[in-house]
Formats: sequence, structure tokens, C-alpha cells
Amino acid sequence: MPASTNVGQAKDCLSASVTQFGGVATIDELTAIEIPFDKTAADGMASTTTTDTLVWMNPYTVPVYLQSAEAVATGAGITADVSNNATITFRTRDGIGGASAAALSITTDVAGGNWTQNQRKAITTQTIANLAVPVGGQVTFSITKGGTGVVVPISKFVIKAYKGE
Repeated sequence: MPASTNVGQAKDCLSASVTQFGGVATIDELTAIEIPFDKTAADGMASTTTTDTLVWMNPYTVPVYLQSAEAVATGAGITADVSNNATITFRTRDGIGGASAAALSITTDVAGGNWTQNQRKAITTQTIANLAVPVGGQVTFSITKGGTGVVVPISKFVIKAYKGE
């Protein structure tokens, strides 16, 4: 029986045992992982983009699924703008040479809102089909710009994920 099936069976058995303590949600915490990433320098100019930069590789024997991410702009804030903005994207790769695929993203436009220095900003826009990171797969980080762009400051990111089956 593949290891991936065993994870699901183990979760089912354990969740039945801890129903009074939260059941499945409690067991899901056991398989949850956080993937931290630090953007260590502000963009050189408002128009500076970032190509896919490796953030993490899946070392587990099961796929990992991205859920959401949070950002904290530590170097400065970002003022939202309709046309001059940045799109920050976490992408997944299959680990065998396939192209990256957008999984989680946020745009610093009016809909995405301002980023206040040292305040958490949720990254919740998901492309459901691309959330899986297969065994040996990777997560990458990229920044594209709209209009004349905006400087993305030094920032910290944490991706919330869980081990699959």
C-alpha cells in the first residue's frame, strides 16, 4: 500500500480517537507545515521584477498542498495603486523540469490594498489546480510589475501548507 494512502488512514483513525479535542482539525495540525521565505532586499527600482526564485523543495514522501500565505513588509509599506503595482506570486514546480504554475498571489493594487510596515498581510488568492507540490517538487517566488511598478520592500513571507496523502 503506498505511503500516501497510509497517511489518510492514519488521520482517519486518529481523528476518531480525539473527537472531543477537535477531531480532524486537531489531526490536520499534525500534518501542517510552514514554509518561511525572506525577501532580503528592496527592489532596486519600481520597475524591477523578480524571476522564479527557489523558496522550498518538498522533501517528504507525500505531496504537500499550499493553503495560504502571509506577508510582512519590514522595510517600508506599499501604497496601493490602480495601475502602478506589483504582483507577488508563489508558484509550484513539478521537480522534473516542468514549467512553474501560479498557486498563491497578491497584487498591490486597490483591490489588494495598502501594505502597512510591520503589519501582516494575507495572501489568499489561489489557483486551486496549482496548489499541489509533488514529491521532489518546489515552491518559487516571483514579482511582476504593472504600469511603472512599485518598489517591494524587504519582507517576510510564511506559506501555510499541509502534507497530503
